[in-house]
Amino acid sequence: MLNTRTKQQGVGSAICWVACGWLISYSAYTLEISRGQLIQTVDPVALKVSSTFTVSKFFDDAELRGKVRDDLIAADAETIESHQNIFTLGVHGTDFVIGHPDRTPSINSFPSQFTFDTADVLKEAENGRIGLGGVMRFALPPSSDGTPRYFMLGDWTLEYNPSRKNDFNLASDETKPIKPSEHNVSGWFMRNHIDFPAIAFDVLDQTIFTNSDSFYLSGNLAWSPEMTIAFLPDSALYTNVSKIVMCGQDDKAVAAQTTPLIPCVFPNITLNGQSGTVSVGATEPLKIEANLGVATNDAAKVEYFVAFVHQDTVYWLNPRFKWTTIPTAVHQDSLIDFRGVSLPSPAQVLGTLTSGTAITLYFGLDSTQNGQFDPPYRFSSATLTIN
Repeated sequence: MLNTRTKQQGVGSAICWVACGWLISYSAYTLEISRGQLIQTVDPVALKVSSTFTVSKFFDDAELRGKVRDDLIAADAETIESHQNIFTLGVHGTDFVIGHPDRTPSINSFPSQFTFDTADVLKEAENGRIGLGGVMRFALPPSSDGTPRYFMLGDWTLEYNPSRKNDFNLASDETKPIKPSEHNVSGWFMRNHIDFPAIAFDVLDQTIFTNSDSFYLSGNLAWSPEMTIAFLPDSALYTNVSKIVMCGQDDKAVAAQTTPLIPCVFPNITLNGQSGTVSVGATEPLKIEANLGVATNDAAKVEYFVAFVHQDTVYWLNPRFKWTTIPTAVHQDSLIDFRGVSLPSPAQVLGTLTSGTAITLYFGLDSTQNGQFDPPYRFSSATLTIN
Protein backbone atom coordinates (compact mmCIF):
# COMPACT_ATOMS: atom_id res chain seq x y z
CA MET A 1 0.00 0.00 0.00
CA LEU A 2 1.19 3.52 -0.75
CA ASN A 3 2.27 5.19 2.46
CA THR A 4 0.83 8.50 3.67
CA ARG A 5 3.90 10.49 2.87
CA THR A 6 3.99 9.28 -0.74
CA LYS A 7 0.28 9.90 -1.04
CA GLN A 8 0.63 13.42 0.28
CA GLN A 9 3.44 14.07 -2.17
CA GLY A 10 1.10 12.97 -4.97
CA VAL A 11 -1.59 15.37 -3.84
CA GLY A 12 1.08 18.04 -3.36
CA SER A 13 2.04 17.61 -7.00
CA ALA A 14 -1.60 17.94 -7.93
CA ILE A 15 -1.87 21.14 -5.90
CA CYS A 16 1.13 22.58 -7.72
CA TRP A 17 -0.31 21.52 -11.04
CA VAL A 18 -3.33 23.70 -10.38
CA ALA A 19 -1.97 26.42 -8.11
CA CYS A 20 1.33 26.96 -9.91
CA GLY A 21 -0.69 28.24 -12.85
CA TRP A 22 -0.08 25.60 -15.54
CA LEU A 23 -3.76 24.99 -16.04
CA ILE A 24 -4.59 28.68 -15.93
CA SER A 25 -1.85 29.65 -18.35
CA TYR A 26 -2.74 26.88 -20.77
CA SER A 27 -6.42 27.78 -20.83
CA ALA A 28 -5.43 31.24 -22.05
CA TYR A 29 -4.63 29.57 -25.34
CA THR A 30 -7.38 28.66 -27.74
CA LEU A 31 -8.09 24.95 -27.93
CA GLU A 32 -9.41 23.38 -31.11
CA ILE A 33 -11.41 20.20 -31.54
CA SER A 34 -9.40 17.55 -33.34
CA ARG A 35 -11.00 14.33 -32.09
CA GLY A 36 -13.77 12.89 -29.94
CA GLN A 37 -17.09 11.11 -30.06
CA LEU A 38 -20.78 11.68 -29.50
CA ILE A 39 -22.78 8.83 -27.99
CA GLN A 40 -26.48 8.91 -28.84
CA THR A 41 -29.01 6.81 -26.94
CA VAL A 42 -32.33 6.69 -28.79
CA ASP A 43 -35.62 6.36 -26.95
CA PRO A 44 -37.48 4.07 -29.40
CA VAL A 45 -40.88 4.62 -27.79
CA ALA A 46 -40.70 8.44 -27.84
CA LEU A 47 -39.31 8.29 -31.37
CA LYS A 48 -42.16 6.18 -32.72
CA VAL A 49 -44.94 7.99 -30.85
CA SER A 50 -43.78 11.43 -32.01
CA SER A 51 -42.89 10.59 -35.60
CA THR A 52 -43.85 6.97 -36.50
CA PHE A 53 -40.10 6.43 -37.13
CA THR A 54 -38.21 3.35 -36.02
CA VAL A 55 -34.45 2.91 -36.39
CA SER A 56 -33.68 0.30 -39.03
CA LYS A 57 -29.97 0.92 -39.66
CA PHE A 58 -27.07 3.04 -38.42
CA PHE A 59 -23.95 3.75 -40.47
CA ASP A 60 -20.83 5.04 -38.74
CA ASP A 61 -17.93 6.76 -40.51
CA ALA A 62 -16.28 3.50 -41.52
CA GLU A 63 -19.51 2.08 -42.95
CA LEU A 64 -20.21 5.29 -44.86
CA ARG A 65 -16.87 5.38 -46.63
CA GLY A 66 -17.27 5.10 -50.39
CA LYS A 67 -21.06 4.81 -50.27
CA VAL A 68 -23.62 7.02 -52.01
CA ARG A 69 -27.20 7.60 -50.89
CA ASP A 70 -28.67 4.66 -52.82
CA ASP A 71 -26.24 2.32 -51.06
CA LEU A 72 -27.63 3.40 -47.71
CA ILE A 73 -31.21 2.80 -48.80
CA ALA A 74 -30.36 -0.60 -50.30
CA ALA A 75 -28.42 -1.87 -47.27
CA ASP A 76 -29.97 -4.83 -45.50
CA ALA A 77 -32.41 -3.90 -42.76
CA GLU A 78 -31.60 -4.79 -39.18
CA THR A 79 -33.74 -5.54 -36.18
CA ILE A 80 -32.53 -3.07 -33.58
CA GLU A 81 -33.88 -3.92 -30.15
CA SER A 82 -34.49 -1.19 -27.58
CA HIS A 83 -31.38 -2.14 -25.60
CA GLN A 84 -29.27 -1.72 -28.75
CA ASN A 85 -30.30 1.85 -29.45
CA ILE A 86 -26.89 3.29 -28.52
CA PHE A 87 -24.90 4.71 -31.43
CA THR A 88 -21.47 6.34 -31.58
CA LEU A 89 -20.80 9.22 -33.95
CA GLY A 90 -17.21 10.23 -34.58
CA VAL A 91 -16.23 13.84 -33.92
CA HIS A 92 -14.29 15.01 -36.97
CA GLY A 93 -11.05 16.92 -36.69
CA THR A 94 -10.05 19.88 -38.83
CA ASP A 95 -8.17 17.48 -41.11
CA PHE A 96 -11.19 15.26 -41.79
CA VAL A 97 -11.28 14.21 -45.46
CA ILE A 98 -14.62 13.41 -47.00
CA GLY A 99 -14.55 9.73 -47.88
CA HIS A 100 -18.07 9.19 -49.18
CA PRO A 101 -18.74 11.75 -51.93
CA ASP A 102 -21.80 12.30 -54.10
CA ARG A 103 -24.32 11.17 -51.49
CA THR A 104 -26.23 14.30 -52.45
CA PRO A 105 -24.64 17.10 -54.49
CA SER A 106 -22.90 19.64 -52.23
CA ILE A 107 -24.09 17.90 -49.07
CA ASN A 108 -21.81 15.65 -47.08
CA SER A 109 -19.95 15.30 -43.81
CA PHE A 110 -17.81 18.18 -42.66
CA PRO A 111 -14.62 18.67 -40.68
CA SER A 112 -14.91 20.47 -37.37
CA GLN A 113 -14.08 24.14 -37.18
CA PHE A 114 -14.56 24.78 -33.49
CA THR A 115 -12.32 26.54 -31.00
CA PHE A 116 -13.00 26.80 -27.28
CA ASP A 117 -11.62 28.12 -24.04
CA THR A 118 -11.86 25.73 -21.10
CA ALA A 119 -13.03 28.63 -18.95
CA ASP A 120 -15.91 29.44 -21.33
CA VAL A 121 -16.81 26.93 -24.04
CA LEU A 122 -19.58 29.17 -25.39
CA LYS A 123 -17.36 32.22 -25.81
CA GLU A 124 -16.66 31.54 -29.51
CA ALA A 125 -19.18 28.76 -30.08
CA GLU A 126 -21.35 30.78 -32.48
CA ASN A 127 -18.41 31.08 -34.87
CA GLY A 128 -17.77 27.38 -35.32
CA ARG A 129 -19.31 23.99 -35.95
CA ILE A 130 -18.50 20.42 -34.95
CA GLY A 131 -18.54 17.79 -37.69
CA LEU A 132 -20.04 14.43 -36.75
CA GLY A 133 -19.91 11.16 -38.69
CA GLY A 134 -22.98 8.96 -38.82
CA VAL A 135 -26.23 8.41 -40.69
CA MET A 136 -29.36 6.91 -39.18
CA ARG A 137 -31.89 5.30 -41.45
CA PHE A 138 -35.44 5.21 -40.12
CA ALA A 139 -38.20 2.90 -41.27
CA LEU A 140 -41.59 4.50 -41.92
CA PRO A 141 -44.89 2.65 -42.16
CA PRO A 142 -44.89 0.89 -45.57
CA SER A 143 -46.86 2.27 -48.50
CA SER A 144 -50.29 0.85 -49.35
CA ASP A 145 -48.76 -1.78 -51.66
CA GLY A 146 -46.31 -2.91 -48.96
CA THR A 147 -43.23 -1.15 -50.35
CA PRO A 148 -40.78 -0.28 -47.56
CA ARG A 149 -40.23 3.42 -46.93
CA TYR A 150 -37.21 5.02 -45.33
CA PHE A 151 -36.15 8.39 -44.01
CA MET A 152 -32.54 9.33 -43.27
CA LEU A 153 -30.83 11.84 -41.02
CA GLY A 154 -27.11 12.28 -40.64
CA ASP A 155 -23.92 13.85 -42.00
CA TRP A 156 -24.27 16.12 -39.01
CA THR A 157 -22.87 19.37 -37.79
CA LEU A 158 -23.38 20.31 -34.15
CA GLU A 159 -23.72 24.08 -33.84
CA TYR A 160 -24.60 26.77 -31.30
CA ASN A 161 -26.74 29.88 -31.63
CA PRO A 162 -28.29 31.51 -28.55
CA SER A 163 -31.09 33.00 -30.67
CA ARG A 164 -32.72 29.56 -30.67
CA LYS A 165 -33.72 30.32 -27.09
CA ASN A 166 -35.86 33.29 -28.21
CA ASP A 167 -39.65 33.07 -28.19
CA PHE A 168 -41.39 32.46 -31.54
CA ASN A 169 -44.69 31.39 -33.11
CA LEU A 170 -44.69 27.94 -34.65
CA ALA A 171 -47.59 28.58 -37.03
CA SER A 172 -47.43 32.39 -37.26
CA ASP A 173 -50.21 32.54 -34.71
CA GLU A 174 -49.43 35.26 -32.18
CA THR A 175 -51.95 33.78 -29.77
CA LYS A 176 -49.86 30.61 -29.46
CA PRO A 177 -46.32 31.70 -28.65
CA ILE A 178 -43.64 29.08 -28.17
CA LYS A 179 -41.29 29.71 -25.26
CA PRO A 180 -38.10 27.64 -25.68
CA SER A 181 -37.07 28.54 -22.12
CA GLU A 182 -39.93 26.38 -20.84
CA HIS A 183 -38.28 23.41 -22.57
CA ASN A 184 -34.71 24.19 -21.44
CA VAL A 185 -33.56 24.81 -25.02
CA SER A 186 -29.79 25.31 -24.84
CA GLY A 187 -28.93 27.01 -28.12
CA TRP A 188 -27.07 23.91 -29.36
CA PHE A 189 -28.60 22.12 -32.36
CA MET A 190 -27.81 19.36 -34.83
CA ARG A 191 -28.02 20.20 -38.52
CA ASN A 192 -28.73 17.38 -40.93
CA HIS A 193 -26.81 17.37 -44.25
CA ILE A 194 -28.19 14.33 -46.02
CA ASP A 195 -31.10 14.81 -48.45
CA PHE A 196 -31.83 18.29 -47.08
CA PRO A 197 -29.63 20.72 -45.12
CA ALA A 198 -31.89 21.56 -42.19
CA ILE A 199 -31.85 21.58 -38.40
CA ALA A 200 -33.35 18.32 -37.14
CA PHE A 201 -32.77 18.49 -33.39
CA ASP A 202 -32.39 21.07 -30.66
CA VAL A 203 -30.34 20.12 -27.60
CA LEU A 204 -32.31 20.52 -24.38
CA ASP A 205 -31.13 20.34 -20.75
CA GLN A 206 -27.45 20.91 -21.50
CA THR A 207 -24.58 20.20 -19.14
CA ILE A 208 -21.07 21.39 -20.00
CA PHE A 209 -17.90 20.30 -18.21
CA THR A 210 -14.31 21.01 -19.15
CA ASN A 211 -10.85 19.77 -18.29
CA SER A 212 -7.42 20.85 -19.49
CA ASP A 213 -7.74 19.41 -23.01
CA SER A 214 -11.39 18.79 -23.85
CA PHE A 215 -15.00 19.63 -23.13
CA TYR A 216 -18.13 17.61 -22.44
CA LEU A 217 -21.66 18.30 -23.61
CA SER A 218 -24.69 16.30 -22.58
CA GLY A 219 -28.39 16.82 -23.09
CA ASN A 220 -31.52 15.58 -24.82
CA LEU A 221 -32.13 15.67 -28.56
CA ALA A 222 -35.62 16.98 -29.28
CA TRP A 223 -37.42 17.60 -32.55
CA SER A 224 -36.66 21.11 -33.77
CA PRO A 225 -39.18 23.68 -35.02
CA GLU A 226 -37.78 23.23 -38.56
CA MET A 227 -38.27 19.45 -38.46
CA THR A 228 -41.72 19.78 -36.91
CA ILE A 229 -42.95 22.28 -39.49
CA ALA A 230 -41.66 20.22 -42.41
CA PHE A 231 -42.49 16.64 -41.44
CA LEU A 232 -44.15 16.17 -38.06
CA PRO A 233 -47.31 17.12 -36.16
CA ASP A 234 -47.09 20.25 -34.00
CA SER A 235 -47.29 18.04 -30.90
CA ALA A 236 -43.85 16.63 -31.75
CA LEU A 237 -42.10 19.96 -31.13
CA TYR A 238 -39.36 19.62 -28.50
CA THR A 239 -40.22 15.96 -27.85
CA ASN A 240 -37.12 14.28 -26.45
CA VAL A 241 -36.19 11.30 -28.60
CA SER A 242 -32.53 10.73 -27.65
CA LYS A 243 -29.93 11.45 -25.02
CA ILE A 244 -26.41 12.49 -26.00
CA VAL A 245 -23.02 12.81 -24.37
CA MET A 246 -20.10 14.24 -26.33
CA CYS A 247 -16.37 14.69 -25.83
CA GLY A 248 -14.52 17.20 -28.01
CA GLN A 249 -10.77 16.96 -27.58
CA ASP A 250 -7.70 18.97 -28.58
CA ASP A 251 -4.93 16.47 -29.37
CA LYS A 252 -2.19 19.07 -28.98
CA ALA A 253 -3.37 19.82 -25.46
CA VAL A 254 -3.46 16.10 -24.70
CA ALA A 255 0.11 15.72 -25.96
CA ALA A 256 1.22 18.59 -23.71
CA GLN A 257 0.24 16.70 -20.55
CA THR A 258 3.14 15.40 -18.48
CA THR A 259 1.08 12.66 -16.80
CA PRO A 260 -1.18 10.06 -18.47
CA LEU A 261 -4.80 11.15 -18.12
CA ILE A 262 -8.07 9.27 -18.64
CA PRO A 263 -9.65 10.62 -21.83
CA CYS A 264 -13.21 11.93 -22.08
CA VAL A 265 -14.06 11.90 -18.36
CA PHE A 266 -14.83 15.11 -16.51
CA PRO A 267 -14.77 15.15 -12.70
CA ASN A 268 -16.19 18.32 -11.23
CA ILE A 269 -16.42 19.51 -7.62
CA THR A 270 -18.50 22.50 -6.57
CA LEU A 271 -18.94 24.54 -3.40
CA ASN A 272 -22.44 25.95 -3.06
CA GLY A 273 -22.86 25.34 -6.76
CA GLN A 274 -19.69 27.17 -7.78
CA SER A 275 -16.30 26.05 -9.07
CA GLY A 276 -12.89 27.62 -8.57
CA THR A 277 -12.30 29.71 -5.45
CA VAL A 278 -15.46 30.18 -3.42
CA SER A 279 -15.83 32.45 -0.40
CA VAL A 280 -18.34 31.44 2.27
CA GLY A 281 -19.34 33.18 5.46
CA ALA A 282 -18.43 31.49 8.74
CA THR A 283 -22.12 30.91 9.56
CA GLU A 284 -23.25 30.23 5.99
CA PRO A 285 -24.32 26.68 5.07
CA LEU A 286 -21.83 24.81 2.90
CA LYS A 287 -22.90 22.40 0.18
CA ILE A 288 -20.17 20.32 -1.46
CA GLU A 289 -21.08 18.23 -4.50
CA ALA A 290 -19.25 15.94 -6.89
CA ASN A 291 -20.31 15.53 -10.52
CA LEU A 292 -18.87 13.36 -13.24
CA GLY A 293 -19.37 13.62 -16.99
CA VAL A 294 -18.52 10.47 -18.95
CA ALA A 295 -18.42 10.65 -22.76
CA THR A 296 -16.92 7.27 -23.53
CA ASN A 297 -18.44 3.81 -24.01
CA ASP A 298 -15.48 2.19 -22.29
CA ALA A 299 -16.98 0.10 -19.47
CA ALA A 300 -13.93 0.65 -17.30
CA LYS A 301 -13.58 -0.16 -13.62
CA VAL A 302 -12.32 2.87 -11.71
CA GLU A 303 -11.84 4.11 -8.18
CA TYR A 304 -13.03 7.46 -6.89
CA PHE A 305 -11.10 9.71 -4.51
CA VAL A 306 -12.14 12.77 -2.51
CA ALA A 307 -9.57 14.68 -0.50
CA PHE A 308 -8.80 18.06 1.02
CA VAL A 309 -5.67 19.74 2.30
CA HIS A 310 -5.52 21.82 5.47
CA GLN A 311 -2.32 23.06 7.11
CA ASP A 312 -0.19 20.62 5.07
CA THR A 313 -2.28 17.62 6.13
CA VAL A 314 -4.16 15.56 3.56
CA TYR A 315 -7.56 14.23 4.58
CA TRP A 316 -9.25 11.47 2.57
CA LEU A 317 -12.90 10.50 2.40
CA ASN A 318 -13.26 6.81 3.19
CA PRO A 319 -16.04 4.42 2.03
CA ARG A 320 -18.07 5.28 5.15
CA PHE A 321 -18.01 8.95 4.10
CA LYS A 322 -15.78 9.86 7.03
CA TRP A 323 -12.63 12.00 6.74
CA THR A 324 -9.37 10.26 7.62
CA THR A 325 -5.66 10.91 7.22
CA ILE A 326 -5.23 7.33 5.98
CA PRO A 327 -5.05 7.32 2.15
CA THR A 328 -8.07 5.54 0.70
CA ALA A 329 -10.51 5.50 -2.18
CA VAL A 330 -14.04 6.51 -1.30
CA HIS A 331 -15.52 4.06 -3.84
CA GLN A 332 -14.55 1.46 -6.44
CA ASP A 333 -16.96 0.71 -9.23
CA SER A 334 -17.69 1.15 -12.92
CA LEU A 335 -17.18 4.42 -14.75
CA ILE A 336 -20.59 6.13 -14.71
CA ASP A 337 -22.04 9.56 -15.46
CA PHE A 338 -23.61 11.20 -12.39
CA ARG A 339 -24.65 14.53 -10.89
CA GLY A 340 -24.96 16.06 -7.46
CA VAL A 341 -23.40 13.55 -5.05
CA SER A 342 -23.28 15.35 -1.69
CA LEU A 343 -19.96 15.26 0.19
CA PRO A 344 -19.40 15.96 3.90
CA SER A 345 -17.85 19.22 5.01
CA PRO A 346 -14.27 19.35 6.31
CA ALA A 347 -15.91 20.62 9.51
CA GLN A 348 -16.75 16.98 10.22
CA VAL A 349 -13.13 16.44 11.22
CA LEU A 350 -11.77 19.98 11.72
CA GLY A 351 -14.63 21.38 13.78
CA THR A 352 -15.93 24.90 13.23
CA LEU A 353 -14.38 26.54 10.16
CA THR A 354 -13.27 29.94 11.35
CA SER A 355 -12.69 33.14 9.42
CA GLY A 356 -9.48 33.06 7.39
CA THR A 357 -9.55 29.30 6.85
CA ALA A 358 -8.57 28.20 3.33
CA ILE A 359 -9.09 24.63 2.17
CA THR A 360 -8.59 23.07 -1.27
CA LEU A 361 -10.86 20.12 -2.01
CA TYR A 362 -10.27 17.52 -4.70
CA PHE A 363 -12.44 15.02 -6.52
CA GLY A 364 -10.74 12.58 -8.87
CA LEU A 365 -10.66 9.07 -10.24
CA ASP A 366 -8.09 6.69 -11.63
CA SER A 367 -8.31 3.58 -13.74
CA THR A 368 -6.48 1.09 -11.52
CA GLN A 369 -8.38 -0.34 -8.56
CA ASN A 370 -5.47 -0.61 -6.14
CA GLY A 371 -6.41 1.95 -3.50
CA GLN A 372 -3.75 4.35 -4.73
CA PHE A 373 -4.31 7.55 -6.67
CA ASP A 374 -1.97 6.94 -9.57
CA PRO A 375 -2.00 7.65 -13.32
CA PRO A 376 -3.82 7.50 -15.56
CA TYR A 377 -6.28 9.67 -13.68
CA ARG A 378 -8.39 12.82 -13.81
CA PHE A 379 -9.22 15.24 -11.02
CA SER A 380 -10.66 18.65 -10.34
CA SER A 381 -10.39 20.99 -7.39
CA ALA A 382 -12.16 23.89 -5.71
CA THR A 383 -10.83 26.17 -2.98
CA LEU A 384 -12.95 27.17 -0.02
CA THR A 385 -12.18 30.38 1.87
CA ILE A 386 -14.04 31.36 5.02
CA ASN A 387 -14.81 35.06 5.37
